[in-house]
Amino acid sequence: MHAEEIKKYIEDHERDIIADLKGLVNIPSVSSDKENVGKALDYVLRLAEKMGFEAKSVLDHQVGVIEIGKGEETVGILSHVDVVPAENLSSWISPPFEMTEREGQLWGRGTMDDKGAIIVCLYAMKCLLDSGKPLQKKIQMILGTQEEVMWTDMESYVANYPLPDYGFTPDGEFPLCNIEKGCMDVELHFALDDTMAEDGWYLTDIHAGQATNAVPGSCTCQMTRFKNGVAADYKSLTAEGKAVHSCQPEKGENAIFNLAVLIAKAEHCENQVSRVLMMLREKFGSLYGEEIGLYSESEIYNGEFVHRNVFAPTLIRTEENHLLVNINIRFAYGTDEKKIITVLNELAEAYGGALIVQNSMPAVYVSKERPFMKAFGQAYEEGSGRKHEFVLAYGGSYAKAMPGIVSWGPIFPGEEDTCHEDNEHISIKSLLDNGKVFAIALNKVALSEESFK
Repeated sequence: MHAEEIKKYIEDHERDIIADLKGLVNIPSVSSDKENVGKALDYVLRLAEKMGFEAKSVLDHQVGVIEIGKGEETVGILSHVDVVPAENLSSWISPPFEMTEREGQLWGRGTMDDKGAIIVCLYAMKCLLDSGKPLQKKIQMILGTQEEVMWTDMESYVANYPLPDYGFTPDGEFPLCNIEKGCMDVELHFALDDTMAEDGWYLTDIHAGQATNAVPGSCTCQMTRFKNGVAADYKSLTAEGKAVHSCQPEKGENAIFNLAVLIAKAEHCENQVSRVLMMLREKFGSLYGEEIGLYSESEIYNGEFVHRNVFAPTLIRTEENHLLVNINIRFAYGTDEKKIITVLNELAEAYGGALIVQNSMPAVYVSKERPFMKAFGQAYEEGSGRKHEFVLAYGGSYAKAMPGIVSWGPIFPGEEDTCHEDNEHISIKSLLDNGKVFAIALNKVALSEESFK
């Protein structure tokens, strides 16, 4: 098929794409809500079956697999139906799980990350199927259900099933991201004080964040006034910020740091909770690890831009007799992961705490010279009218889960990234342009007898 035919196909299905996306966004498939995550997966599988694809769930409904075509090579499309919570409902212009169309934009949780991309990828596959031309490759969409949390879905899939030869995950940005930063979450645990040494106000309870990979937009604490060792009065303080994806925390405003500023100005007695809160602002307020000795001296590795190590406290809460803090880390390719763990463990111990590594996923590097990368680059130029280049992916995606997978789309250069933010949205034009790029790419690869490994 010619590129112009493919573009017209996607444009002709605009209202179908929007309607199908609305049905998916309206399912509140927050990662922790297994029932609704399952409903979202079923919704996509049923839609795929209606389109004429083979569709099934595997691994006790952890992963969905949708396929068309056959051949010696398999092109993979990796995506996920789970989403992060909608943190501050009062700040949403419209309900997060009721997709709304306004002024050429589609609003709702998941429109950009990653439900919109799922729908247009299905239509890209449908475009090939409707062409009537024989596919020389298998196209396999692999849908996860726990991407926003611990990746138990992909870990199980990789351990039990054959993997695609190459492919993409539309869970980042354009152009092609051949390098992706590594991702690590560590929990710091601190024992709380048993007694209050003197009369006065103490910070006794604190809570911020709902996802390890989102900078919290609100942080609330309780202050308790003790007199003769007995709680005599209470008051609450709340600090607001701006929630953003933790891969680029500089785009938002961490409410944990803002609460530390409020507490520093308030009359209070020092205790473990306030000490740790002040430490977080002091050690991580600069984002890039300068205060803990983990600043990346160079943003270049082997001549390519890899950025720097970035650190963001994303969760803090008191639980029974301890305080828990999650630090989300995005480390540059070539970074020594063991050094990060060593330094943060020493920091925790200095404040009477301990470190637990929750997960660590490596940085990604895929050679620009691989044939599928060149085909994807051509498809990007033909589908979007923009110049192709290779860029760094700041976020973590399923590209880390399998070899030969790159992060590609859905955000075009210059577009606002609203992933994990309040009022997440994507423009209809951008969504359709995604579909055009993906359909042209699949057309180039899957209809050709050439190898693209």
